[in-house]
Amino acid sequence: MRTAGPDPHSAPTFSSRLGAAHDALTGASFAAAALCTGLIAVSFCFEVVSRYFFNAPTEWATPLVTYCLLAMIFLAVPELTRRAAHIAINLLLDRTRGTSARVLHAGIRIAAAAACLLAAWFSADATLGQFEQGVWTNPPLAVPKWAISAFIPYGMLSAGIYFLRQLVGGGAAPASGQANS
Repeated sequence: MRTAGPDPHSAPTFSSRLGAAHDALTGASFAAAALCTGLIAVSFCFEVVSRYFFNAPTEWATPLVTYCLLAMIFLAVPELTRRAAHIAINLLLDRTRGTSARVLHAGIRIAAAAACLLAAWFSADATLGQFEQGVWTNPPLAVPKWAISAFIPYGMLSAGIYFLRQLVGGGAAPASGQANS
């Protein structure tokens, strides 16, 4: 006789494989965000030493830090969303119980997903425009602007997907009250 529930020995479903791939990409993105943080620290330290000890300021440190800061933020956003470690104001959610709390939480996740996906759409459109027009950043460290902007739609799309996964129970966010306090 079989017990109710999924069989732990059955093959993973397509959606579970897709979720696992999303989680793996998010983990790699978070590691890349950590590398950006290290690169920012090293660049600023090098700039300070170069400027104040050798009177030879760099031209590349500030633009590099600017690019890394943008990348760091949008590479980290999906992992923070997955963990529900983002900033949240839970005033109403903490004061509701039972069905009301579940409905409110679902509504918040739907609104957050919609906002993230809309931001992903707009930023992807802007990034594509930069690519098509061949827009570059300003010297001295000029790079194609789309290569920097591409982190924005990635981060917003991935965060939006996590909000949707959490809505249907496939995301890794803890219940209200366990995070964001």
